[in-house]
Amino acid sequence: MAKKPPSVLIVDDEPLARSRLKALCERTGLFGETELANGGRQAVEKIKRRQPDIILLDVDMPDLSGLRVAEFCQGLDRMPEVIFTTAHSTYAVQAFRLEATDYLLKPVKESLLREAVERAIANRSRSYVDPQPESTQRLWVQDGTGVLQLIVSDIEWVEAERDYMRLHLHGRSYLVHQSMRSLESQLPGSLFVRVHRSIIVRRDCIAEVRRKGRKRYVILRDGGQLPIGPRYADRINATAQTGRFGGAETVTE
Repeated sequence: MAKKPPSVLIVDDEPLARSRLKALCERTGLFGETELANGGRQAVEKIKRRQPDIILLDVDMPDLSGLRVAEFCQGLDRMPEVIFTTAHSTYAVQAFRLEATDYLLKPVKESLLREAVERAIANRSRSYVDPQPESTQRLWVQDGTGVLQLIVSDIEWVEAERDYMRLHLHGRSYLVHQSMRSLESQLPGSLFVRVHRSIIVRRDCIAEVRRKGRKRYVILRDGGQLPIGPRYADRINATAQTGRFGGAETVTE
């Protein structure tokens, strides 16, 4: 039986913004039932009644802010995946502290919305079907003429190599024939973070976030340096400020 597509609640006090997000959601083809809310208070009522899987949530609303709505969601038995959609970058730190799946700036790009929604869907699927603790999840990889299992939490970072992904861990690396998007959906978001279109890093391997002019990098605990892609820079800086890299800070040179 095919999985039921996730329901979505679009929350924004601006009618044009609601309509645009609804059209973007329809173009992705990823959603089932779609609900609209014209503010934070109406959103809370619809969340109570409809229990949406995913919420696209504006921050700055006159009746009840999106941050307050996200706080309400944290008290639910099963918290929906929250993707903030806002014109203000200043709330990113608070958003990630509230366990947001993503933080998208308006005007929201369809490619970024699709990426965030696919990550939200993967998060929900993983929590439904995989009771195994994140630290003991495993991946099968090719090793010479055979295959072996890797414990996911042993992977330090991942880089794309054409049609393959190279997994780096403990001084060794392994290639898997898999897309970045597919592999990212299998790696727990609480353990890993994507820093570049072709790089994923285990959070506790990051010692600091460093900026050199307009370029940004994550510095690994072993001294390695990996670039941060422009589309991920705001997200990575906000995550560093929340301490979700084990105390990493942004350092400017």
